[in-house]
Amino acid sequence: TRTTSGMTLGTIRCFQISKEHADKTNEALQRAGQKKRELFVLWSSRVGPNDCTISTVHVPKQTSYTLPSGLLVRVDGAELHRFNTWLFEHDERLVAQVHAHPGQAYHSETDDTFPIVTAEGGLSIVVPDFAAVGLEDPATAIYRLRDGDWKPQPSDVLKVVNGSR
Repeated sequence: TRTTSGMTLGTIRCFQISKEHADKTNEALQRAGQKKRELFVLWSSRVGPNDCTISTVHVPKQTSYTLPSGLLVRVDGAELHRFNTWLFEHDERLVAQVHAHPGQAYHSETDDTFPIVTAEGGLSIVVPDFAAVGLEDPATAIYRLRDGDWKPQPSDVLKVVNGSR
């Protein structure tokens, strides 16, 4: 039975993630940051009408670049296809993309133009300082796709909870 196919992310008021999944995300971002690299971490879940608890943390194969204009990370088409097949087979949806910047957290023009999350209501989370403090850093920037634009969100749209569901 397909449970998530008809659900929209737009009605979700709060996305929850277990401390274990948050730690896994932070560790991946910090490892890349130690090498002065950006990294995408993707979160997927089954989606209810008003709630979403992250089920799975993914670190897809990706290539990081250091360019004169800054840092860049790319997930190629074959890896995106593999990931989408996994989502279908596990009846989950991509709900959030997370990456860290070397300094301030903000949604760059590249972040706006080339997101992996394209579903209305999905999240894009940018963690400052290569995630030195982690997702719960007060300077973490959370954006949500609304009407085709990434809109800043209050921090309470994401809640780290003890334990997993």
